[in-house]
Amino acid sequence: MRHIKRLSEPDILVRKKNDWTRKFIACGNKRPDNSKYGHNEIKTTLFTMSHNKCYYCEGLLKGEMKEIDHFIEVSENKHLAFEWTNLFLSCDNCNNKIPNLSIPVSDVLNPCEETDDEIEKHICFDYEQITFLTDKGDNTIKKFRLSTERLDYLRMKQLQIFTEKLIAIQNSMNQDGRKMSETEKESLKRFAKADNRFSLMFAKYLKKHNLK
Repeated sequence: MRHIKRLSEPDILVRKKNDWTRKFIACGNKRPDNSKYGHNEIKTTLFTMSHNKCYYCEGLLKGEMKEIDHFIEVSENKHLAFEWTNLFLSCDNCNNKIPNLSIPVSDVLNPCEETDDEIEKHICFDYEQITFLTDKGDNTIKKFRLSTERLDYLRMKQLQIFTEKLIAIQNSMNQDGRKMSETEKESLKRFAKADNRFSLMFAKYLKKHNLK
């Protein structure tokens, strides 16, 4: 999870959300029409905000199942069904989250509100395995199912790519008897950029090894 800067509200929501909300509440349905809150203009903006990644696990969503998630559940507050600040982009794993009755959103991290520094105070990694530093971090991992075997595997594959690059750089340094070049440092720092999958994991790893 990394901080995500929320972009301006899509025009379709500015024009339609009040009418959509009124009709949804009046009809008595439990769920709103996903063709409305999942409108292409909304989805495209959400994709742009997160660099095509899940807002919670940072898994890349290109070619993967992705869903519009209501951070505060519709069952909890129907008035937020089409509220821009309540719409997030999620993979199917993270959208299958623990209900708010068990772990309320007030007890977890919100990537659109917390800064990177704040998020890093709650979550860390032991190689590919995500761990917590606080109760809020623990609740976040549990709620959005961030410690599944599948996510461990995907993070491990990215770590392998990083490790191979690092070893190649170290071998070159040893062979030439030199320090790491700025270009080589930048190639490693690239893994921690916001548009890279699992970038928080690499940001923590680079800091740990004084490569940040």
